[in-house]
Amino acid sequence: MRARVGEERGRGIPLSDVERVMRHYNIDEAVAVGAYTDIVAIYGPAEAKAGETVNLQVDVRNLHTEAIYIAVTGRYNGTDIYSSPDYLNVGAGAIASFTLSFTMPSNDIRVDIWSLYWAEPEWYADDYSYVDIVLAVPPEPEFSGFGITEYSKR
Repeated sequence: MRARVGEERGRGIPLSDVERVMRHYNIDEAVAVGAYTDIVAIYGPAEAKAGETVNLQVDVRNLHTEAIYIAVTGRYNGTDIYSSPDYLNVGAGAIASFTLSFTMPSNDIRVDIWSLYWAEPEWYADDYSYVDIVLAVPPEPEFSGFGITEYSKR
């Protein structure tokens, strides 16, 4: 069951902090299983065509005994992906959904995904997961045969 979560802003959590923590903690590496957050599901396509918009829904559970701010971020091929919404205040035990959107490149990719939680004065990377997306190959054009429909001698 998906719990309804409320967005709360203005609690001194600058959105640029998510970007800063990614650089600060060198988030290219996997993070151990989360202490306060758990990425419970990632929904999205297994394949996509080059240039197609890909949307991934990431569901994150708050494992803490109190409400906490949770954010989600991702990366593929060195490209950072930020979620919508940027962050949410999630009640204890509740699950929040975030969406990561990007344009499919012209190759297979692995999308690394992290959940983060806010503890004054910064964001902490907490859980990690990933999803592989294969580049969809366009179908071969159908060729049913060859025939001459008109001929004129010159």
